[in-house]
Amino acid sequence: MGEHDDHDDGQLVRVLIVDDHEVVALGLAALLDEEPRLSVVGTAHTVADALSSVQKERPDVVFMDYRLPDGTGVEATGQIVAGDGAPGVVMVTAVADRRVFGQALEAGCCGFVSKNADRRDLVEAALCGARHESYFTRDVLKHLVHLQRFDYVEGGELSEREIEVLQASADGRSPDEIAAEMFLSAHTVKNHIRHAMEKLHAHTKLEAVITAIRLRIVSIDD
Repeated sequence: MGEHDDHDDGQLVRVLIVDDHEVVALGLAALLDEEPRLSVVGTAHTVADALSSVQKERPDVVFMDYRLPDGTGVEATGQIVAGDGAPGVVMVTAVADRRVFGQALEAGCCGFVSKNADRRDLVEAALCGARHESYFTRDVLKHLVHLQRFDYVEGGELSEREIEVLQASADGRSPDEIAAEMFLSAHTVKNHIRHAMEKLHAHTKLEAVITAIRLRIVSIDD
């Protein structure tokens, strides 16, 4: 898929939370720790703290705030993903700024959730991030669609099922939910996504969805 899928699902996903507000970090940690598949291994409050915590704790996924006292989450992400065996990074932000989203994508973030995301979104983002798979909430997707880097796209002809899967992804469904709704295996859903990515010359599911929206194959109208 152009996305790694090498995390052992039999092991707990190790999560590091980076936020300059301790109360927010502890709140996120409490929500995620309720999920039996996840284990919060630490919290960090600065870029420097985040980098040292990644080295020490070896998390599978990092939840990254944008505004930090000694820099930005984008800067921290760029340094984190450059390392060997790097974790996936999910940007958690209240900033509805397309420039920020663009920078985060370029830095290597694989997921985006807003600070008002519910527990389901946070858990799904953590599980996807650990596999370096794209995850995004619908409100964030609406901003990502308008990024300059996605302005010029072209793609091959998608099958009806590939379009249905991309539409469901744009609507915020996870691969497992899509599989259940369409009476398909999760493996088949991933294959449809992979084929759509190839036809749309996309490196991630997120890019495939954005490209399909721009081609008016998929809609994000309410």
